[in-house]
Amino acid sequence: MSVVRIFGSTHDGFPVEARTVQGVRGCAPPPVTAVELLVTLLRCAPTFTEEGCPPACDELTAAARILHTDMVTVSNALLCCLPATAPQLRRGRRFVMGVQRTIVPEGGCVGLEQRITVALPGCACLSEETSP
Repeated sequence: MSVVRIFGSTHDGFPVEARTVQGVRGCAPPPVTAVELLVTLLRCAPTFTEEGCPPACDELTAAARILHTDMVTVSNALLCCLPATAPQLRRGRRFVMGVQRTIVPEGGCVGLEQRITVALPGCACLSEETSP
């Protein structure tokens, strides 16, 4: 998993990026910090043999089946588990599932990328007395 970008949003407008001017009122963080994540899963793919023969149809079929299972598993895992990462929130963590795409066989690998935008609570700035 990697962080694609972090941006400010609002409670009502999440997951849209807030376009408010910052710095007008000192240290006023956005009410919601949105984090766009990219979940990547790669597996070995059937490739040509040393003799230059292409993979057998049953190998390609098995690889396609595994990729489809991986796609559903990643999607279900995020949908089912991510809300529980914020038990202090009555309805769980807010998030928006983004696009999921396949990564075509390249370099002997095949896989998927799943984008997801997660709302984090806004944070307050530390005062000089409480900063480390």
